[in-house]
Amino acid sequence: MAVGCSHGNHINPIAAEAVIKFRESWKPTTVVHLGDFCDTAAFRSGSKGTSDESEPIGPDIDAGCKFLQQLRPTMVFNGNHEIRIWKLQDSTNAIVSDCAMNIVSRLQKQMKALKADYEEGWSIHAFRKLGNYKLMHGYIFNENSCRDMAETEGNIIFAHTHRAGMAKGRRSDSPTGVCVGTLSNISNMDYALARRATHAWSGGVCFGEYCDDRLIPFIYEQPQTETEWRLPT
Repeated sequence: MAVGCSHGNHINPIAAEAVIKFRESWKPTTVVHLGDFCDTAAFRSGSKGTSDESEPIGPDIDAGCKFLQQLRPTMVFNGNHEIRIWKLQDSTNAIVSDCAMNIVSRLQKQMKALKADYEEGWSIHAFRKLGNYKLMHGYIFNENSCRDMAETEGNIIFAHTHRAGMAKGRRSDSPTGVCVGTLSNISNMDYALARRATHAWSGGVCFGEYCDDRLIPFIYEQPQTETEWRLPT
């Protein structure tokens, strides 16, 4: 089972409840959060002078950790939102640096308490293998991201784009790209409210079966216009 992009205190409570219910019902061997479990808006490089600069830090980190505690993942990735904190540990502003270091320490302790395999990096090399698929947060953000991720990485399950879906890559080995979408309350995401592409965002969960050399993924896609999640139970 894999989810991603829950975005701290911007998580959709209905989505969170549905995902936790699914996890408790099926009791999957491997549970993955693919990153952006926190939003970190105040740490965004372009936040100065915007509403993001005043976004409270504590409630965001608290909500991100609370959802992880409920989800009980066996594997967690940092996304491009968490990596902001890692980078700001080296800030020339001592207040920012100290704040970032304290949050990093808290998240590391949280992952140890969960006994989760924690990928702290966010790059083209930050992935894990499960069967014949890679798992990672993702780094391509366009209309054909599922296809392009598959053509770049091979079989891949990722998050990042907020558009749940599946597509084949145009290669002779016919790789599959699966995006798990977002668990966030889309209407809360200020930076995206004036972009046409936001209409294509959707919730989702990837689930399936795997063995040592093979994984069979299925994607549940939840349109943002629908409030009731109908995951299999």
